Amino acid sequence: MKPKMDVRDLRERILKDPILTKLSNLTKERKISFFLVGGYIRDLFLSTHRIDYDFTLPKEASPFLSTIEEAFKIRFFRVGKEETDTITYRTVKKEMSMDITFFQGQTIEEDLQRRDFTINAIAFSLCDVTFHWVKEAFEDIENKVIRTVSDSSIDQDPLRMLRAIRYLCTLEGFVIDPALKEEISLKRVLVAKLPKERIKMELDRIFLSPFPAIGMKSLHELGLLLTLMPELKGLENLDQNEHHHLNVLSHTFLMIEKIFWASKWTALKERNISLTQEDWLSLYYASLFHDLGKQDTYLKNGKGKVHFYDHESHSYKRAEGIMERLRFSNQMKNRILRLIQNHMRILNLSKETKETALKRLVNQMGDETPLLVLHTLADKEASRGILSAEIDDVIEGHCLRVLELFKEKDIVYPSPLLNGHDVMALGYPSGPRVGEILNLILEKQLEGEIKTRDEALRVLKERFG
Repeated sequence: MKPKMDVRDLRERILKDPILTKLSNLTKERKISFFLVGGYIRDLFLSTHRIDYDFTLPKEASPFLSTIEEAFKIRFFRVGKEETDTITYRTVKKEMSMDITFFQGQTIEEDLQRRDFTINAIAFSLCDVTFHWVKEAFEDIENKVIRTVSDSSIDQDPLRMLRAIRYLCTLEGFVIDPALKEEISLKRVLVAKLPKERIKMELDRIFLSPFPAIGMKSLHELGLLLTLMPELKGLENLDQNEHHHLNVLSHTFLMIEKIFWASKWTALKERNISLTQEDWLSLYYASLFHDLGKQDTYLKNGKGKVHFYDHESHSYKRAEGIMERLRFSNQMKNRILRLIQNHMRILNLSKETKETALKRLVNQMGDETPLLVLHTLADKEASRGILSAEIDDVIEGHCLRVLELFKEKDIVYPSPLLNGHDVMALGYPSGPRVGEILNLILEKQLEGEIKTRDEALRVLKERFG
């Protein structure tokens, strides 16, 4: 069946791309079967621009890769595994990225039948400028439906269950076909057997999508989230205190949604925070994990009031286990754990909190200070209990002042007036006492009471003898 859009128009739009035009000329000169596939065509059909290209060609045409390298002055590197026939030749530049794979099967028709979803199973021959597609491919793009190409698609690669959620979050207005939803629910256990690096990569893509909260909720509704992270199960029906209007897991999903709001709010207050992809991921994962420990610390007193004393420490331990299992990098794991461990610090500050306490917080959090502020604001906004409105202004005021203090580098990175060797040279033995002394000196320095080494030595002798 032909798509509603005129394929001639689509063909012309493809060949207006200078990179594709150049590749088309090369393939015609050498009579090579070389196909543009998947997302580029889908997004062009949806009038969305993209600069990453996916191609496929027969394995016997592999020498053509060298021709492309020479023509574009690029070098491909290989990703994937030879034994599983998943090798991709990739190049990434600022202006574009390019992935090239060999046919899955003998022909382009066989290749398309082995792809994940109908909306991606479209190919355009750059040699003879013709389209090839599976049944309902264009119709599913027009109707915004995510549907598998074949009944064996999920069994061929269970990661496609996560990928379906990712497309749900990245393609606005799309829905997952009901039959695919049912299949994912039935086969969700297969996802646990996948390589952890592949799982983490898809979760990252969901969090970096335009609608990460939709992604997390959909993962939960289809049973994938608790399959991957059973530690979250104890939060499903866990009620909270008067500061909250939702159970813990629902609060978690809403907080993920509010991270973007927090970023916009600080910008409106002229405290714009520039975030890298790793910053966003650290914030989203910290939001997902920050209240894990509430299931371990739930306490209802005789008056019916709910408490979660020291839930941060328990959240820390559970989150650490999840991240080790999913093979997070040490750097990201440590950033997320730091946010979890400190996520109540600003929320617990009172209206009477002194400036020195805020300075101490900024000094201790260092470069993670802006992330803690965004985490705090999102947590606050996702908590709409009957007591929450009473502290909104207090929390927001502290957040804004903390961001102001963060600009002062002598607070974030004060030049030490004394070090451990100085203290021990005065006769104090090594051990925890030295740390106590240095912390006191730093506190006095942040408060502005001392500014020189001599003043620090005077305080040390007066306080400790």
